[in-house]
Amino acid sequence: MYKVLVVDDEIKIRETIRDYLSAKGLTVCLAKNGQEAVDQTEYNDFDLIILDVMMPVMNGLTACKEIRKKHDMPILFLSALGEERDLLNGYTSGADDYIVKPFPLSVLYEKCLAMIKRYKGTDKENRLTVSGITLDLNQNKALVDDKEIELSQKDFQLLKYLIENKGIVLNRELILSRIWGWDFEGDERAVDTHIKIIRKALGDKSRHIKTVFNAGYIFKEEL
Repeated sequence: MYKVLVVDDEIKIRETIRDYLSAKGLTVCLAKNGQEAVDQTEYNDFDLIILDVMMPVMNGLTACKEIRKKHDMPILFLSALGEERDLLNGYTSGADDYIVKPFPLSVLYEKCLAMIKRYKGTDKENRLTVSGITLDLNQNKALVDDKEIELSQKDFQLLKYLIENKGIVLNRELILSRIWGWDFEGDERAVDTHIKIIRKALGDKSRHIKTVFNAGYIFKEEL
């Protein structure tokens, strides 16, 4: 069964989330601040971390950065801070998703399940396959219908990021920070240039990468 760590300084919130997710069959551990969360990742293998932002001792943003130094499990922020900058701070700290409080517990559970399944989506050979596109994560190779396509390492990482977050609109600033890093000094239109290269390499499969006007890009999987 999947193992989840819930981190929140408010006991009522973390216990309510624990009770709901436990009733759904998940194994849930608790922490009351970011430092406890970092410590628990040292001796536990979690499938997902649910992390509050504003906490004493160590806040969620710092904790997320520390956890990301060693672990790649999905991290979901829960916060009362809902401005665009708050969300960007969460994503650029290493989070995979962000929910603004208050929220329905049913939505939280479904989002958790989707994130875990996406995280577990690689096969035993460490290959991620979606809609006929396969990423060999060991060799950093991309294949379309089992035929290798030529992509630079930057383009491979960008395609991987889109696929891992399929169904989620990713804006250019977020993509730049995750793929190019905070110290990138170029224009955000660099993302458009690389998306164009990836689409050309994917051929007919390029239809899965959609442009969202005034927002960014989204990878849409075939059902």
